[in-house]
Amino acid sequence: MLLQVLCTVVGVMLIAGTQLPVQGLAITNGHCQKNISVKYQVPVTKNRVLGSENADNYVVFEERVRWDNIQVCCPGYRTILFGFCEPVCQEPCPMHSYCAEPDRCHCLRGYEPSHLHQQPVHRHHQLTCRPVCQGGCPEHSNCVAHNECQCRPGFRDASSWFSLSLRCERIQCGHEQRFDPVRRACVQIEMSMEELMQRVADRLAKGLETESTTEPEEP
Repeated sequence: MLLQVLCTVVGVMLIAGTQLPVQGLAITNGHCQKNISVKYQVPVTKNRVLGSENADNYVVFEERVRWDNIQVCCPGYRTILFGFCEPVCQEPCPMHSYCAEPDRCHCLRGYEPSHLHQQPVHRHHQLTCRPVCQGGCPEHSNCVAHNECQCRPGFRDASSWFSLSLRCERIQCGHEQRFDPVRRACVQIEMSMEELMQRVADRLAKGLETESTTEPEEP
């Protein structure tokens, strides 16, 4: 059963074409022909004279050389399972990309090169792949993965559970709070001692001013 499954997988891979990108793996037909010399021995019958009238036949093995044409992975490729050849990139490919040719990375399906790298580059460490969201993302959101949008920092998902579309609304923090984009939550505003003293003084002055305006007049 296992042999049948393996044969089916290999057959599909061979029919599919010359290059099969599988996430971080690109299986290609990067084979080259190579001539190699093969030494082998053949039996040779010889005759020797044992006397004036007697002769004897015997067999010896003589070495021969033949040239065979074999398939090997081309330079820049290495052999993997089932004899396929995989391209080799000396430096690791960036996130969301794979080694498609020797020392050349391409973006994965669902991602595209950034506007600074519209064409594949040899120096793949300069390649930057960004996700593609078909139709774009709603207001106040960014494309974070293939066809996946997420609200920007300071906004939250306000869509209903039965809604398929994302709706982002600004997060309203409480009094003397601010939104922390790292924690993705509202946090208390931290003030220095000078700011705290100034706020206390402002409140005291405001309280005294209120008392003076509400003080009853003498008869």
